[in-house]
Amino acid sequence: MSGPDPLAPISPSEIRIPGARALVRTIHQDPRGLLVEMLRSDDAAVDGRHFAMAYTSVTVPGEFRDRDRWHVHKVQSDRFVVPLGEMILALYDGRAESPTHGVLHTVRMTGPPPDRPGAAAAGARQTYLVPIPPGVYHCIGNLSDQPFVLVNFPTELYNASDEGRVPFATLPIPSLGRPFRWDEVPRTGGAGPR
Repeated sequence: MSGPDPLAPISPSEIRIPGARALVRTIHQDPRGLLVEMLRSDDAAVDGRHFAMAYTSVTVPGEFRDRDRWHVHKVQSDRFVVPLGEMILALYDGRAESPTHGVLHTVRMTGPPPDRPGAAAAGARQTYLVPIPPGVYHCIGNLSDQPFVLVNFPTELYNASDEGRVPFATLPIPSLGRPFRWDEVPRTGGAGPR
């Protein structure tokens, strides 16, 4: 394979998929803990005024949400923020009309280590809000040695008919020449700098 490894995780700031471009979020830390403004009504780039619900999930090391399948919506957009820990987000643009149709990104989303949320930081840390529009396949995994916290602000209330699941094996990725597999994504060492 020539060129960069298509499975090597990138920073959220490097996402090229239209509608999935990340917004910087500042992590304010002090000895008491941390504070992050995650979604604001003036976030026009991610339709910040459109709000349906919010939820938080915690994923332990070595686990995945949808280990062997993609998650995709027809209507809903997800808006992911990782305030603690390190998550790998895989994105695949399945929209036929998109200029990045067929593009795969694996994205390393990080916040402070979960065992040190209040550690004094030299300057402000950043995390990102990553929107995931309808038609962009996605899945998340924990390849680090600590849990991560994911907060999602979906644009719609839960609707089972909009919760698409597509097995990895049925969707070849052009840049890979085969379907996506978690065991080929480079592992990471932990949640952010130590």
